[in-house]
Amino acid sequence: MSSGPGGAAGEEVEMVPSVVVGYDASEQSAAAVRWAAREAARTSSPLLVVHVWGFAHQRTGGAGTSWLGAQVVAGVQAVADEGVAVALEAAPEVHARGFVGHGPPAQVMVDHSRDARLVVLGRHGTGWVSEAVIGSVAAGVVQHAFCPVVVVPPGEATAHGVVAVGVDGSAGADLALDLAAEHALARGAGLRVLTAWTSVPVTSTMSYWVVAYPDSTPDQLALAHAEQVQEVARARLARTAPGLEASWEITEGRAADVLVAASRSADLVVAGARGRGGLAGLLLGSVSRGVVRHSACPVLITRQRT
Repeated sequence: MSSGPGGAAGEEVEMVPSVVVGYDASEQSAAAVRWAAREAARTSSPLLVVHVWGFAHQRTGGAGTSWLGAQVVAGVQAVADEGVAVALEAAPEVHARGFVGHGPPAQVMVDHSRDARLVVLGRHGTGWVSEAVIGSVAAGVVQHAFCPVVVVPPGEATAHGVVAVGVDGSAGADLALDLAAEHALARGAGLRVLTAWTSVPVTSTMSYWVVAYPDSTPDQLALAHAEQVQEVARARLARTAPGLEASWEITEGRAADVLVAASRSADLVVAGARGRGGLAGLLLGSVSRGVVRHSACPVLITRQRT
C-alpha cells in the first residue's frame, strides 16, 4: 500500500469520499488513473487505485499459503502500487493508495462506489477493463454504482475550457445539468447545454397528426418540446449557478451523435443515467455504447444516490 503527500502509513486520514479508479497496468487504464488523480487533487479527495484480481476469485490464485501464494499476492499488490505511482506522477499532491480487490470486477467497483465521490474507468484495457466498457461489467458498474461514473478515453486530451451536457427534461438530466455546472465552475470552464431532437419520417400514419395536431407537424412539435426543455433548464441554471457562462444548443440528430460531436471540443461530457426524448435510454443501449466508445473526452454518467 502506498500513500502520497498528505498522509503517511498509519496516519489517521480524514474520512472524506474517495475518487476510485480501476487499474490493470495497461496504458488505457493509466490514462484513467491520471485523470482520476487530477480530479482527486482538484477536489481534495483521497484516491483509491483498485486492481481487481483473483483466479477463480481466490486471493492467491489457488496457491494457498505457500511461498508461491505469497509471491502471487506481492506481485498483484505491485500492480496496484504501480497505479499509485502513475497517479502521483500526474498529481504529486494527491493522497493515493493501492488496493487489490477480489471477486466479480463489476461488483468490486460497485461496492467501492457506496462511499466514493466518483468511480473512474478506462475505456479499454487488458482483462476486465476491456470488458468494463463494452459488455456486462460496464453495464453493471454504470447502472448500479452509487455515485457518478467517469469513462476515460485513451491518451491525453487537449484542454478546451468547456463542459458539455445533454438535457431532455427528465430528472436524470436535471441532475446532469447540476453536476455539469459544478464541474464547469470548478474548472473555470464554460458550459455547453445540448438538447437533441430527431425528425419524424413521413409515413401513412401521418394522418393521425392531421387530426390530433392540425396546426403542427411532428417535427414542429419535437422542436417545440426541445425549446421548452432548454427554457426550463435555463431557469434551473439561473437558480443553481448564477453567473456561469453557458451556451445553449438545440440540434437535430441522434443523441449519441450529438454528444460525440460535442466531445471533440469539450473537456468533459456529462449525461444522466436515465432520460427521455432525445437522450432516452442513454445507458441502456446503442446511445450509451456510442457515446462511451467514441467520445473524444471523458464521459461522466450521473448517478442518484439511494
